[in-house]
Amino acid sequence: MLRRVREPLDILALDPWLGGSHAVFLESWASKSRHRVRIQGLKARHWRWRMRAGAWELARSLAKEEPPELLFVSDYVDLPSLYGFLPAAWASVPALLYFHENQLTYPGQEGAPEPDFHLGFTNILSCLRADAVAFNSAWHRDDFRNAAIELLSKLPKPNPRSALLERLDSASVISPGVDTDLIPLGSGGTGPLRVAFNHRWEHDKDPRAFLFACSEAIKAGSELELLLLGERFASSPDGLEGLLKVLAPNIVHEGYAPDRETYAELLGSADLVASTALHEFFGMAVAEGLAAGCAPLVPDRLSYPEVLGPELAEGLYEEGQLASRLTFFASETAALRERSQRERMRRRACEWSAAETCLRLDELADRLQSRT
Repeated sequence: MLRRVREPLDILALDPWLGGSHAVFLESWASKSRHRVRIQGLKARHWRWRMRAGAWELARSLAKEEPPELLFVSDYVDLPSLYGFLPAAWASVPALLYFHENQLTYPGQEGAPEPDFHLGFTNILSCLRADAVAFNSAWHRDDFRNAAIELLSKLPKPNPRSALLERLDSASVISPGVDTDLIPLGSGGTGPLRVAFNHRWEHDKDPRAFLFACSEAIKAGSELELLLLGERFASSPDGLEGLLKVLAPNIVHEGYAPDRETYAELLGSADLVASTALHEFFGMAVAEGLAAGCAPLVPDRLSYPEVLGPELAEGLYEEGQLASRLTFFASETAALRERSQRERMRRRACEWSAAETCLRLDELADRLQSRT
C-alpha cells in the first residue's frame, strides 16, 4: 500500500523582534523545512513597545492577505490581541507559540524598576490562546511554569492557573538549533590556553565576572589568550574598561566578528568556551563553542546542565570556582587540543543541531494542522 505523502504547509512565522538569534532561528528553519515557511516581522528595537503594539502593527500589514494554514509566533507576540486585530477569516488558523525567552523571569538591569508583570501576563494569555506551545529548553519551561504559578497565586480568582498548567504539561521542548554546517570543527589554540567569551556584553551575561576571573587566574601565574567575540552595546555594564585595560596584553581578538565564517574560524581556534551568565534560557553561544570543538566552562545552573548533559558535566563549575578552573585548564592545554576530545564536544552540539530542530518543528506543525 502506498503511503500518502502530505503536502507542504503554508506557514507564516511572525516575530515583532525579528533580529539576532530570533531571525537566525527562523531563517534556518525556513531554509531546511519541507514546508513553505514565510517570515514577517518588525525591526528588533523598542522591545516593550514591540510587545505592546506589535500585534496591532503586524495584523495591520496582514489585513488584505489570505490566511496561512498555520501561524508560528514568538513570545513577543500578544496572541489574543493578534487574533483580535486580524480579519475574521484568520480565527480558525492554528497557532504554534515558541518561547525564546519570557517576561516573567527575564532579569532586569541593575537599578531598573521592578519587572512589568503585565508583559509576563501577556505571555500567559498567549499560552492560553495558542494551539500548541514550545520552549527552547526544559529548564526554561519549568522556570516559566514556576514563575507563572507564583504570579497567579497573587491574583484574584477566578484566574487561568489550571488551564495554563494543562497547556504547559503538553508543551514541547525544541532547541533553537545550532547550524553545525556553518561551524566546522576547529583544532584549538597553539600557544597558551585560548578562552572564548562569545556572549552579548550585557548585564545578564555578566562579562565583568568573566574578565575578573581571567585577571585573577593570570595573577596566579596562568597564561591565557582571550577571544572576546560577543556583541557590545553603547550601554555596556559598568566596570569593564579598567579590566579590559589590565587584560589588553592577553586579548587576541576583541569585537563582534564581521561574518559567520570569521566567527566560526575564531571559535575553532579556542580551547575553551566560557560563560558567567546570570540568566540563560538555552545557551546558544556555548552550544556553538561545542560545535567548534571547545570544551565548556560554564556555571552549574540555569539551562547549562541540560545543554551539556551528564557526559560533559565536568564543564560545570560552582560559584567562585571560575578562576581556579581556568588555572587548572591552563596546565592541560594538550588534552583539550586532542582530536578525539574536540570531536567529543562536537557530538554533543550535534544533538542540538539545526537539522534536528527543523525536523521537530516540521513534525509539530504536521500534528497541529492535522487536528484542524
